[in-house]
Amino acid sequence: MPPQTTEFKDLDQYAFPAFDPDAPRRRRPSDAESTVDDEYSADEYIDKNKLRVHTSYEKGPERFNTRMASPMSPFEQKQSQQLDDELEMLRAESTVNQANEERERERHSENLSRTRSLARTRSRVNTEPVDEFDIGTTPVYEQTKVYQPPAKPATRLAKMFISVHKSSFIVRYLCYITPVSLIILIPLLLGAFLFTDTTVGDVKLMWFCIWLEIFWLTLWLGRIIAKCIPYPVGLIATIFTNSEKVWRDMAKQLEVPIALFFWWLAVEVSFLPTMVNHHSDGDKATRGWEKTMNKVIISIFVCATLNFIEKVIIQLIAISFHLRTYADRIEINKFQTSSLVKLYVYSREKIAMKDSDFEAPETEEENSAGFKTPLKYINKAGKGVKQGFNRVGDVAGRVAGDFAGREVESSAHPQQVVVQLLSSTSGSQVLARRLHRTFAPEGAETVSDEDLAPAFDNNEEADAAFGMFDKDMNGDISMEELEAVCVEIGRERKAITASLKDLDSVVGKLDDLFLFIVAVITILVFISLISTSAAGVLTSAGSAVLALSWLFSATAQEVLQSIIFVFIKHPFDVGDRVTIYGNTGAAGLGDDYFVKEIALLFTEFKKMEGHVVQAPNSYLNTLFILNQRRSGGLAEAVPVTMKFGTTIEQLEGLRNALMEFVATENREYQTNILTELRTVYEAYSISMNVVFFYKSNWQNELLRLQRRNKFICALMVAMQ
Repeated sequence: MPPQTTEFKDLDQYAFPAFDPDAPRRRRPSDAESTVDDEYSADEYIDKNKLRVHTSYEKGPERFNTRMASPMSPFEQKQSQQLDDELEMLRAESTVNQANEERERERHSENLSRTRSLARTRSRVNTEPVDEFDIGTTPVYEQTKVYQPPAKPATRLAKMFISVHKSSFIVRYLCYITPVSLIILIPLLLGAFLFTDTTVGDVKLMWFCIWLEIFWLTLWLGRIIAKCIPYPVGLIATIFTNSEKVWRDMAKQLEVPIALFFWWLAVEVSFLPTMVNHHSDGDKATRGWEKTMNKVIISIFVCATLNFIEKVIIQLIAISFHLRTYADRIEINKFQTSSLVKLYVYSREKIAMKDSDFEAPETEEENSAGFKTPLKYINKAGKGVKQGFNRVGDVAGRVAGDFAGREVESSAHPQQVVVQLLSSTSGSQVLARRLHRTFAPEGAETVSDEDLAPAFDNNEEADAAFGMFDKDMNGDISMEELEAVCVEIGRERKAITASLKDLDSVVGKLDDLFLFIVAVITILVFISLISTSAAGVLTSAGSAVLALSWLFSATAQEVLQSIIFVFIKHPFDVGDRVTIYGNTGAAGLGDDYFVKEIALLFTEFKKMEGHVVQAPNSYLNTLFILNQRRSGGLAEAVPVTMKFGTTIEQLEGLRNALMEFVATENREYQTNILTELRTVYEAYSISMNVVFFYKSNWQNELLRLQRRNKFICALMVAMQ
């Protein structure tokens, strides 16, 4: 008698489940050797084309031991995580305290030659710590110092010179001016009293030495004038703009070119009158060497003037490029950091009063038995360590302050602690959890705008800070959302710093290029002034350059295209995720990259797999570039193949189920779902795109993949 078979059931038209215990028995093929239906294994009922999940089941009492294997309760796990966060916070505060003490020791070693009262006065002025981010994000182009002293000088002469170099500018200038002035003064006095008839090129020795004194002293006079210029420049800038600090910093960076300009202007003005009016024979006719020397001075003065103009152009390029590209990002990041500092200050003041709320209450059995969990001892030890760190740091700070003649604030400054925590992903997450524990009401998982208001001065600032954290704009802030925002703020600080560092490098290369042009112009001016047949020389040189123009045309074109690409177009910054369309990538249709470094002539990218790729900017100037960071919330289409005969009601049911999912997960997705039928394959199946919308861009690839995987899993559940 043939075995009975179960009839097929009406199955969902979306897809068969991966494994169904009630699935119908499959008919044996006619050529099967066995006639017993039970010989078919369970694998015969599994649809190989569908997603499968292998599960295991433990029988007996062992399964209860597996479920109860957790050594700590959820409350104790929360306490343990809080203890780890507190230790990480203490580690950050200790690092900041050590850095402050090291800075205090360096300042004290630099000021050994100064009086105690002067050092105390200066320290009271600069009580607020300086953020390196503020220094690194100045819009002006900071040039490298000409003299870089060694960190550990080996000889006494080097130590003495470094000590003079680090002293105040009055002492420094006196030490520089006096020796040379005294050396020149010796022949000047000899020519004035002993050798009155001695001449140098028909000029009396005394007056020739006087001009040498003028030559030397006008250098430092120009330096002093250049040092005083930033203050009136900043005052005049207040008439036209509110960013007077930018123009004052620009004038400070131009002190050396301004000093050279005024120096050679004074040399040119003083040379001929001093020499011509003090000839030994009284004749005021200009001598041949005086004409030649005057031409040399004019050439150098032209070079100093062009150098000053070139430096002004470089600074204007850097400032305009900075204001156009980075000013908004820097201001937003500074506001975000300052908001975190205020929240941290409020948390630090409030957390001490609420420490008892975080402790696990003792039960009556524990009190009667005198039993305490090891976690309570760990919490008490953590409190003792925290108090010990603060006390030791405060005492060390006071001792260092008394020794250096400074007033030092107790404990670490909140600004420095927050910056230290934002420097790493784990530190940013610790800061976020600390703030969430402080501001979240007891028993609540989210923070509202009213909870943040006490930490700020006014409601407008509190609303702006809340909007900064509430990325999904649903009216509350979860711990995960707070962690993501803190990590993003830290990464943005790093990206801005790296971008501005590359910008300084690019501007430096452009500065070198302009200096080369200035040098060429100076040489041409010098040749035209010195040589009597300069016209013929320049004509022959010009013909030679034109003959070799084919050799430099490609390089000049590449440099010009690179300058336009970096300074005018500037489609990306360091850290941006971009898609370069062109013949790149494995398929030759483009690829995704992260920007690693931007130079004047090339850009370095890093692929998702970790490969480093270099591309010339002149080639990138001709391509389409998609910048993910500058994009808003993006959409993605998921292709789905469905059974032929699927009705419109079933499609609407699928869409409604997905709409419920995105409405529930409104922190990550926009509440909109689109369905698009694409193709019908020979009355066999249909293809459809399910379009969903993210609330963020695709700059963070890991976050995008997590949200994409979550949506596709929800799509599979809705289709079953």
